[in-house]
Amino acid sequence: MYAPSLLDPAAEELKLADVIGHGATGVAREARTLLGERFSSVTFMYVLMRAFEVEYTAARDASRWHEFHGGPYALSDADLEKLLAPWLSR
Repeated sequence: MYAPSLLDPAAEELKLADVIGHGATGVAREARTLLGERFSSVTFMYVLMRAFEVEYTAARDASRWHEFHGGPYALSDADLEKLLAPWLSR
């Protein structure tokens, strides 16, 4: 796990980025760009909670997005959009 001091700048940049109109998948892809090699399901959870005040359980569920890993519990793009809509539409 990375120290918050390494992830907070990316969370702040994500918060300030013009990604709200791009939906949850756009936010996830921007987070990937900002975090670079540090991008993982865990760091994605962290920046979601910091940048958009996503509650822990929703961020945890978002970490199952199919672009992190597959399997029967992976979230599709549509599932991710629906899950994060309450925080990204503010």
